[in-house]
Amino acid sequence: MAGSLIAYLASSQRVGPLLHLAAPAEPATYGLGVRWTDPLLIACAIVPAVLFALARRDAGGRARIGCLGWLLRLGTLWAGANVMAYPAGVLMYLGTAELSRHPEAWLVTAASPFAALAIAWWFRPAFPLLRVPYLLLRAGSLLAGCVAAVLVAQRSGLPVTTVAGAGAGASLAAALATVTAWWMMDRLPPLRQLVWAVVPLGACIAVGAATEADGMLVLTGRPAGSGAVLWAAFLLAVLQVSAGFLLCLAVWRLADQLRTGTLSRASDRSDGLWPPKPGQIWYAEVPFRENQRESKDRPVLVLRAHGDHADVLKITSQDKTRLDSHIHLPLAKWHKVLDKESWLELKVTPLAYGNFYNLRGLCRYDVWRDARKRSLRTQERPGTGPRTR
Repeated sequence: MAGSLIAYLASSQRVGPLLHLAAPAEPATYGLGVRWTDPLLIACAIVPAVLFALARRDAGGRARIGCLGWLLRLGTLWAGANVMAYPAGVLMYLGTAELSRHPEAWLVTAASPFAALAIAWWFRPAFPLLRVPYLLLRAGSLLAGCVAAVLVAQRSGLPVTTVAGAGAGASLAAALATVTAWWMMDRLPPLRQLVWAVVPLGACIAVGAATEADGMLVLTGRPAGSGAVLWAAFLLAVLQVSAGFLLCLAVWRLADQLRTGTLSRASDRSDGLWPPKPGQIWYAEVPFRENQRESKDRPVLVLRAHGDHADVLKITSQDKTRLDSHIHLPLAKWHKVLDKESWLELKVTPLAYGNFYNLRGLCRYDVWRDARKRSLRTQERPGTGPRTR
């Protein structure tokens, strides 16, 4: 769609020294000149993305996807990439007479931020919940990446203004790279993210140095060949940009990890929100040792995970400063996870998975290292409080 629009706008004016194509026949239009296919394209970009996001939320971040599901998701991304390519076409032909003859370009351009927002919401992390400013930042980066990809493709010599679908293809490449980068940001710890950024980046640079498909030429605006070689160079450039972004983010996260002391883990639990994982802090119903029929709602640190239960360390708000069997958790450092000044009991308590109900966050690695060394195993059986799952 977007490629067709750009190609049509280019058909009535000279884009290159030897290029002059006849204008194609106009499709049927309604109202103010908006074709019925344009609202349909917008709906295909936004509605399925919202439905996928709602289904992902209801499934707790976990859902089986068959072949048809993958095709539907790819089709939704393709429609979204089409919509997000329209602003690039508007920028290319801004101020020309041809643009004034196509009001549908402005309609789809106005809808492009909503398509980007729907896709960003669709691919949000399952935990922790993404805050609205960060969600808007993701949507803005997705839209900017798609627009920039089309403009860079046009500058490098790709036929985005003459071949229908070329502009949408460039936008789709940027959208797929952005979504993949989000997946790695949300699910990979900083060190693994660093590896997954360095390896593709080095491979792209090596391929560009050994062949004619050099992505750096595309990024710097220099001639990068033609035909399939140019497309390969453009795709390598997209990979280099996304890998470079991941590399910078991984370095920043590693530095932040050293500064704050948080565990080297990703925040998303889409592939494992359940059962609880070692290093996580949950709220759970913990039975009393004296009476297994009664329990108390309290935070716990998951130490080890087993088939039907987890070994946990209980967290209490009672002052245990003088006891060597407890580790102080100052609120100043733990305010994102705990609500009050707390102490971690080093006595291990088995707890059935059915007692866990609210994931709060991750343990700081200094406490985690100390707790694993000093924790004492008890001979209790897994507690089964009144809460079941």
